[in-house]
Amino acid sequence: MTYPRNIQAVRNNDRKSNRRAAIALELIAVAPVFLISLFSIVQLGLSLSGAVLVHQAAVVGAQQGSMQGRVNAAALLPGILSAVNQQLSAAGVSTSAADVQVLVQERVSDPPVYTGSSGASGVGFQATPSAAGIPVDSIRVTVNVRLSKVTLDLLSSFGYLITGDFITGTALRSYNGI
Repeated sequence: MTYPRNIQAVRNNDRKSNRRAAIALELIAVAPVFLISLFSIVQLGLSLSGAVLVHQAAVVGAQQGSMQGRVNAAALLPGILSAVNQQLSAAGVSTSAADVQVLVQERVSDPPVYTGSSGASGVGFQATPSAAGIPVDSIRVTVNVRLSKVTLDLLSSFGYLITGDFITGTALRSYNGI
């Protein structure tokens, strides 16, 4: 049975609109999953880049402490903190005490001279004769930075917030003969 030309055209238009509706429905179902996956991959890459930045700041701080030598905490800490802050500032990271914490630990062969905790300056120091994992006459610098300061929060619109998370970098150096 042949249909008049007008009825055939109407049926073809119905099929096209049904296909368009199916494509739109598939797009609505797949797009959020695709966007979350894409943003997660980019967020992971940015977070790893931030972790490398923080680790490099810890390495620079430990190197500064190693070159400065074993002196009292009052002279050692400002040099380390300055080196860490310069490294982070060069990368555009805020170095306020609320966002960055620097912990300096050393293991020395003689009793500790100074033991403190993190203060308003965002720096802490521990001289520990028996610190596990630190060789004698060595210094370990640990830098903690808020994740939100080194990367964008791409997943906040999907309910994942990084505002309270930290990235930690640690470096260990022996004193250079001093």
